[in-house]
Amino acid sequence: MATTLPKPQVKHDHIVKVARSLFVKNGVHHVSIPMIVKASGTSTGAIYHHFGSKENLVSFIRKKTLDDFYQEFDHRLAGKETAQEKLAVFAQLIFEITENDPDMMGYMLFINQGDLKSVEPPLCFTDPFRRVQAIVRKGIEDGEIKPGEVYILGAAYTGVILRAAELRLICVLEQPLTQIGDLIIENAWAAIRNFPKDGEVTPAKGVFPKQNDLDNRRLST
Repeated sequence: MATTLPKPQVKHDHIVKVARSLFVKNGVHHVSIPMIVKASGTSTGAIYHHFGSKENLVSFIRKKTLDDFYQEFDHRLAGKETAQEKLAVFAQLIFEITENDPDMMGYMLFINQGDLKSVEPPLCFTDPFRRVQAIVRKGIEDGEIKPGEVYILGAAYTGVILRAAELRLICVLEQPLTQIGDLIIENAWAAIRNFPKDGEVTPAKGVFPKQNDLDNRRLST
């Protein structure tokens, strides 16, 4: 039986959803409380009642977005043993959110840290990405991932995944990431895996458009 949320919580969650969408589309500095009021159909008093100020609302949305991602990431890691499996979980979650909740992924990718008046850690120092770094570190220790700087190797993997999400959000990649995700994950893993000394595996090609294609597509929009 579904649980019915109390009306104040429903209103709170609605404000958060609408405000995050506006922040992604316009940038935090360009979104005012009156804009949120108009888009959400709530009152100015309701927003101040729930959050106290725009700055508090911005901070709440950032924390909630990252907490929601981390909790789901942590839940999906259950039963995964290898670094390859665990990193694939990260990638698959990114792809699912990109397709199912583009505002959430857009917030994670595009919100400028300079928009936040309070001091917030960069994305790479938040819990989800610290977890990725820990997975990479363990993968190096176990011989799955080639020896090297944890932060660089972590960035090499997540960079491929997040770039795919970005290209999908700006409509450069036309196919859903949930359909082509295995090929993208293969590319990301190939960038950091510990190749056998007696052979070499060539990363898969053809996932991302060529730069000329990207430039032409931007010019045509």
